[in-house]
Parts: sequence; C-alpha cells; structure tokens
Amino acid sequence: MGQALHRAVPPGLLPILPPLDHHGDLQDDHESSQIIQLDNQDQYINELEEEQEKFPDLSQLPPELAMNVLKNLNATDLCLASCVWQQLATDNILWQGLCRTQWQYASIYNDTSKAPLVYRKIYLMLDEGSLTFNSDASQGMNYFISKGLVRNDPYEIARFIHGTSSLVKSKVRQFVQGRQDIVEYLVSLQNYANTFLPNALRRFFSKLEAPNDRGSYLQRLLEQFSVRFCQCNPGMGMTVDSVYVMCFSLILLSVDLSSPHVKNKMSKREFIRNTRGAVGTEGADRTAVDDDLFGCLYDNVFLRGHVADQEVPLEKGCKQQFVPGYLALFL
Repeated sequence: MGQALHRAVPPGLLPILPPLDHHGDLQDDHESSQIIQLDNQDQYINELEEEQEKFPDLSQLPPELAMNVLKNLNATDLCLASCVWQQLATDNILWQGLCRTQWQYASIYNDTSKAPLVYRKIYLMLDEGSLTFNSDASQGMNYFISKGLVRNDPYEIARFIHGTSSLVKSKVRQFVQGRQDIVEYLVSLQNYANTFLPNALRRFFSKLEAPNDRGSYLQRLLEQFSVRFCQCNPGMGMTVDSVYVMCFSLILLSVDLSSPHVKNKMSKREFIRNTRGAVGTEGADRTAVDDDLFGCLYDNVFLRGHVADQEVPLEKGCKQQFVPGYLALFL
C-alpha cells in the first residue's frame, strides 16, 4: 500500500519540510513566558492599587484611630456608616461632638436628671426642632421647650439662639421682635472688644437680622448695640449717643454706596462733614481726630460693603454691593 501511494505521487510535488530549529522554539517559549510574567505582574499591581483604593475596614483599626476617622463625618454619613460599623458609628462621644458643633448650647446638655444622655437621640430632636422653627418660629420654639431641649427662660433661649447657625435669621427676627427680654440677652452675649465699629455692626446683624422697616424695633436694636459696644470698649472715649449716631450714618452711607438707584454717590468729604455735624464735635483737636475716624469709617464701608452684610475679609469684600430688603427705605 505504501509503495502504491509512493508511485501515485509524482516526484517533485512533495513539499520540502524545513529543518527543525530547536533554538527558535526555545526562544519563542522564553518570550511567551516573559509575556506571561509581565501579565501576572500587571495583574498583581492592579490588585494592589484596587486594594489601596478600597476604604479600610474600621473594625480592624484601633478604636482611637477609627474614632478619628468617623468624627469627620456629618450626621447623614454617620448614620450610613452605622449600617456597617454599628458599634463604632453609634458611639455617644461622636454624636455629642456633632450636637455641640451645630448647637453649641442647649439646656438639655446640663440636665443631670436625664443622665446618661443619648446624644444621637438629642441630635435628631434638635434637627427636627430646627426644621420646625425654620418653618414656623413659634411652633419650633414650643417644640424645643416641650421636648426639654431648651428651658422656657429668656436667658436660656438667647444662649441657644446665639450658639447655632441652623436657624434661619428671618425666623429668628420674627420670633425675637416681640421678645425684648431675649433681645437684651442676645446683645449681651456678643463681644465687640477691639472691633472696628462697621465690623461690629456686621457681626451684630449676622446674629440679629435687620428689620424690614426703620421703626422702633431698629431703633431699639441700635440703642442696645451702642450700649454694648461702649461697654466692650471703655477706653475709646465714645459716648453711647455718638455711637448711635454713627451707626445710622453708616447705614445711610451703605445704602448710598450699594444702591443702584443712587447715581451720585456720597463722597468721603461729604460723609465726614455730615457725620461731624450729626455727632457734634467741639474743639479743633477733637475735630481732627474725629475726621480721621469718620474717614476710616467711610473707607471700610467703601471697601467691604454694607454694614448689614456678614463680616467678610477685606480681600473677599466688594464695594458697592446691592443689598435688597429694608435698605431701600433709607433712600
């Protein structure tokens, strides 16, 4: 059979097989092994990078280190973290820090009859009360008092309002506008020592929003502010009446410089002359000193904006800002 097959194929038609190259095969095998090793190395590096990008398991860390990580979370993230690390994320110290960060003072903090305090529960009640207050001020304060979070005392209420930024300023104004006793305590809690008058006014209005009209409430606010400012700065030699007059001058200047409806802005010389006449300085030396002070007041408002705005650094200030609301009433 083999001879028949050999005769059936004509000579010269069989392919010529190349000689075996054992060296080339070894080289190919070596290159293949190098490629496999590189792929394995890349896969190992990728696995390491993915492992490093993963959030560490806090339960495997020392408790002190785990607490330092969790204390940077807000309440929402901390609640989510409690789904994974329940024992760590529900720690009372963490929630106490959140409570005192957002509400610096509440009467319940010092209530020994309810010890031990569960600050996670307190935080949820304070948050619920703040949301209610920002919708209805009277109803919100009733919630705080009924839950024992704040005692029904003017000083306690003033301390609570003074120590939080979670309450909307307009709602705070609506609530305290008819509670002069709370306003007095709110003013007394502020410190204006070594503070320039326009900056002190900005700080004052950041706590107590200016009213929508220039009626008796605004006058009472400025009177109480003037008294407190002189108490904090007894060495400045200013009377309560002169500070009161300068406050109104600063408000009028702020409106003049910030309102787009005023085309001819008040100059520095005009402001000094008008304020000098309103304050009523006497003596050449006294006039020179006061003129320098009035000039600095003008520069501050010109550079940093309206005194009813929140206190901002000089580099972030913007002159001739437009502030809506009650300001147009001074035009």
